[in-house]
Amino acid sequence: MRKSGKALARLRAALERLISGKPQNVSPSGKLTLNKINNEAGLGNSYIHKFKDFIENEANPAIESFNANYDPVKAKLLQNKQNLTEKEKHKARMKKEVKLKEQYRQERDDLKTINKELETQISSLMFRLYELQEQLNVQNVVKISQ
Repeated sequence: MRKSGKALARLRAALERLISGKPQNVSPSGKLTLNKINNEAGLGNSYIHKFKDFIENEANPAIESFNANYDPVKAKLLQNKQNLTEKEKHKARMKKEVKLKEQYRQERDDLKTINKELETQISSLMFRLYELQEQLNVQNVVKISQ
């Protein structure tokens, strides 16, 4: 019974956050539903349906009242102005960090490839320099011996 008391408290808090327009786990846009309350509370699928009294006495009247005053055009305008939920902000930040990491990895790999190509070119030039020095030494020896 203790767990259901905590769950009921979470559902009530979630309902209040949704009505006030400041949800933490779901999008603030759209009509109010039992599923939205359940998700905002962070409960498992359809867990809200275990609380028949809460649904009948608190949730359904609040949903009817909220949805009767719901204007999709006004909600869309508010959604554009309204801040993202903490969860959405975190997801966006994580997505940005993942993209940056991928970009940095690609840059690192490109630089490694360029470095290998430069090393190969330097080695080739060093060998050519060695060949030219040897050729010059041979010519000098030939000239001196003549």
